[in-house]
Amino acid sequence: MADISELSLTNGQVITDPDVLKKFGKNDSTQEVVKVYQPLAVVEAQSIKDVQDTMKFANAHKIPVTTWGAGSSIVNSSAGLDDGIVLNLSKMNKILEINIPNQYAIVEAGVINADLDKEVRKQGYFFAPDPGSKPISSVGGNIATNAGGMSSLKYGTTKQSVIGLQIVLADGTLIDTGGKTFKNNVGYDLTDLLVGSEGTLAVIVSATVKLLPIPFGKPVTGLATFANMAELSVGVQKISASGLYPSMLEALNDTSIEALDRLEGSDLGNGGTAKALLIFKLEGAPAGAVDALKKILDEAKAIHVSVTDDQEYSDNIIKIRQDYYKAEAAYGRLIVEDIAVPLSKLPELAAFVADLKFTTNVTAFLGGHAGDGNFHPNIAIPRDSDSVPADVREAINKIFTYAQSVGGTISAEHGIGEIKKQWVLPQLGQDLVDLQKKVKLAFDPNNILNPGRKI
Repeated sequence: MADISELSLTNGQVITDPDVLKKFGKNDSTQEVVKVYQPLAVVEAQSIKDVQDTMKFANAHKIPVTTWGAGSSIVNSSAGLDDGIVLNLSKMNKILEINIPNQYAIVEAGVINADLDKEVRKQGYFFAPDPGSKPISSVGGNIATNAGGMSSLKYGTTKQSVIGLQIVLADGTLIDTGGKTFKNNVGYDLTDLLVGSEGTLAVIVSATVKLLPIPFGKPVTGLATFANMAELSVGVQKISASGLYPSMLEALNDTSIEALDRLEGSDLGNGGTAKALLIFKLEGAPAGAVDALKKILDEAKAIHVSVTDDQEYSDNIIKIRQDYYKAEAAYGRLIVEDIAVPLSKLPELAAFVADLKFTTNVTAFLGGHAGDGNFHPNIAIPRDSDSVPADVREAINKIFTYAQSVGGTISAEHGIGEIKKQWVLPQLGQDLVDLQKKVKLAFDPNNILNPGRKI
């Protein structure tokens, strides 16, 4: 084993304190701890040179390196590995440039998503990616997982907001990909390849990201309840085809509604008659949009419809969706999953989840981004469970198998990490997996960057 004391940094710190190493040996937000790893060291980088020196040292000694942004991974993709180095970029958190005339910002990887968004909103712009972890997750982490969110329906996942990256390769080489223009067809598009690569191809040290002007006019926000998910699905498809271009179409099933009513003391379930809830938002809504929405929802047999352009009321409606996980977590330790299915399969998916049978005391929920088919079938298990019960594992396997069987995916926005790795081959097939492994080795011949994850 290499002597970590030989690693010398210009600005950063090499930490070997056992208590610190233990913290970085797992992701706190990972619902299922595969194991608590024992890293060799945590490198607290404060400059690009720190990152380069770390990678040169690790590559020479073939030491695995895991990049850590904010540690908010749900699939255990950023936890340090045994005898490896955790490259902590949280101190590389400067907004380097906000260029309003050209509608981009350049940020270090450790910048928190919400901090960037708050800063650019002062100048009439916003940063579109809005994962649920927005207040705590880093831009670098969002890029590494291609994070999505409630507004991905209109603005896309993180990938659509990245126009350039600065990366450090496994051997310490510094490379710029992309540029400062929204269109760039020179060479292969390595920027897109790196987005979603979960730290397996290179270390992202900074990014040039797209900024968008805040839409003109008042946003229109609302909610609608339905007797079942099938009727809600009709509403979603009609709104999607209407030309209104909503920025948000969020759906929650009956158990999710019950959980929210229990948490908030509300009656979203309309006295038990509503078994499905749709939350929607239009930004820059054209004249007549509210009437058009109400007509569509009425045709879809909505039980109750509420639409507003009042900011406070709108915030309260959005908060309902934001409290989704909090409400479910009140039932126990929450196993959070992430799949996507074709839009027409929503009623079938809802019925599939409702029909799951459990022998242990658990509660299954279904909610998510109905507009793009991305759902989170979450399961609350007893808090004192030492591990995920066998029947819950079986249920998750059935959900994944179903998603893949209808042309969907077992990961839409949370990544693969190591928790979902066994499902990559069934979805991609051997030939495509082999090709991706060749791409990995082209970037990282010694396989030191987050080995054993993603593919």
